[in-house]
Amino acid sequence: MLTQHQLSIMAAEHGFSAASCCAPLPEDGAPQEVRALLLLARFYIPGGRLVDAFYPASNAAYHEAKALTEEISGRFGVKALQLPQVRLKPLCARLPAFARGMNPLSSLPGQGSRFCLELLGISEPVEIDEELPAQAALPCAACRRCRDACPTGAITETGFVRERCIRHHMLSGKPMPEEMRPYIGTKTAAIVGCDLCQRACPANAQIEAQRQEEDRFTLDELLVCDDETMREFARLYGSNYAIRNRVLAQAALAAGNTGEEKYRPALERLADSASPTVAEHARWALRKLDEMGQMKQK
Repeated sequence: MLTQHQLSIMAAEHGFSAASCCAPLPEDGAPQEVRALLLLARFYIPGGRLVDAFYPASNAAYHEAKALTEEISGRFGVKALQLPQVRLKPLCARLPAFARGMNPLSSLPGQGSRFCLELLGISEPVEIDEELPAQAALPCAACRRCRDACPTGAITETGFVRERCIRHHMLSGKPMPEEMRPYIGTKTAAIVGCDLCQRACPANAQIEAQRQEEDRFTLDELLVCDDETMREFARLYGSNYAIRNRVLAQAALAAGNTGEEKYRPALERLADSASPTVAEHARWALRKLDEMGQMKQK
């Protein structure tokens, strides 16, 4: 029988920092042939002004998990597959290695919430290691840091409100609510990612000291999004995020929030875009440049 210890060693060889096994429950929605679930966590260093560091790390985790499924199948003669359709938060809630925060991300000892998750299904049962004691609950009830850090009130005393979350609206293809636009590229990442609640969380305090703000692209490049840029964007972050008009729309908001006149020609060009969202964001950004220019003259 496969053991969790064997799988954990293999997972570590693919760059995963934690691996937990459990039997699937009917409510998980895993395929019928799956007899065991393997939840993988991959740590990453926070950072990124244009694209949050989570996204290249998540893309890398996806490809390593895919390679791991092939290795498990080949070495043990079982069927292993990735399970993107299974909801991960309920699964984390019942695994003792994870503690859940109010934001409502899960946390691991020593890694905080700075990790990517991948889930594999295995067609044979797995011998589970001796069960670890459950992690102590995070002191969220006595701490308001994530709630205070969120500029749009997405985290409340009663839970998380997705519609108020800036990240929920990024790269959606629809115009971002106007009250959220001033935060793009100022407090959050410009294109995708808002980690303000994670930065504020005490569970991430030590990890935040390692933050790296380097970006692969410049805002000038993303205001054009030529074919070469989009190919590299897809390679780093995944093809599901490399949708040109959506990247352009976010880049327009970020350019407006800089207050820099050098972006005006690009924004004027985007204001005539055939994409309603790109055009709307670019027109808003031009108004923002006008307002900031007037403020500088006073």
